[in-house]
Amino acid sequence: MMSDQTKVNTQALGMPKDALPRVSLEGSEVVRRQFMSHIKEIILTVRPDGIQFNNSCVQKMEGCDYINILINRQKRWLIVRPCGQDDRDAQRWCNNKDGVRRGRKLTGRDFCTRLYRMMGWNKGYYYKICGTPALREDDEGEVLLVFELEEYERYTLTAKARRSAGVTDEDLGEQLESIKAADAEREATSSAECGEKPKTPRRKAKYPDSWQEDAFGTPIEEHVQRIRIDVLDEAVSMRDFTGLDEPKVADSPPIGAEQLRIGGAP
Repeated sequence: MMSDQTKVNTQALGMPKDALPRVSLEGSEVVRRQFMSHIKEIILTVRPDGIQFNNSCVQKMEGCDYINILINRQKRWLIVRPCGQDDRDAQRWCNNKDGVRRGRKLTGRDFCTRLYRMMGWNKGYYYKICGTPALREDDEGEVLLVFELEEYERYTLTAKARRSAGVTDEDLGEQLESIKAADAEREATSSAECGEKPKTPRRKAKYPDSWQEDAFGTPIEEHVQRIRIDVLDEAVSMRDFTGLDEPKVADSPPIGAEQLRIGGAP
C-alpha cells in the first residue's frame, strides 16, 4: 500500500497524472541492500565469541538499554525486543554515558557456538546481518528488530581475531586452506616494502551460496509476500537456546501466537 509520503505529486513531477506512463513490476528483482553501501543500516555482527548491534540498532529503540534476544529456529531469525533491567534474561546491549547510547559487544561463546552450528557457519568468518524494524501484532507500541540470519555477509577473521575468539585450525574444516591464504595475503600486504605506509586490504564480502552470482535480489513477487511475516510462537529466548545441547522447538515455551509486520506494512 502506498504511504502518504509516496502519493503522486503532480506539481513536483511537472505533468498531470494521466500523462505518466504505466509500468508493470512483474518479473523485476528488488536489489538487495547488501550489494549497496549500508553503513547507516541496522546491523548485527556475529563472531565466534560474541555478538554486537551497531549504533543504528540502539538508536531505533529509543530509551532501551536492555533487551531480550530470541531465536526462531524454523525461520532462522534472531529477534530483539526491549525489556527492563530486572526482567528475566535481560541483556545490556549498549553503554549509556551522559545520555549517549552506543552499542557494546555481548560476549557469549556458548551462544555463538550453538548459533554457528544451527546456521552451518564456519568459525573462520564473522557474519553481518541487516535488520528490519517491526511491530508486534498484539502490541503496536512495542518495536522489535528482526534479523534474518540467512541473509548475511561473511568476512574472513584475521589470525589474531581467531586466536582471541578461541578458534583453532580444526574449527575451520574445509575452509582451512582458503582462510590461511587470506592470512598470507594480509601478511604480504602489511610487510610490503614500497616506501609508504602499507594499505590494509579491502574486506571482501561473501554471500550465501543460494544467492546466484548474476542475480540482483529477490523477485518482486516474493519480496511483497515477505512484508508480512508470521512470528514468535516457535521462538526461544537466548537463555533457552544456550541452556541445552540440542534443544527442540517443541520443548520451548510458546511466546504467543503473534505476527510481525515488516516495514510498517498494514
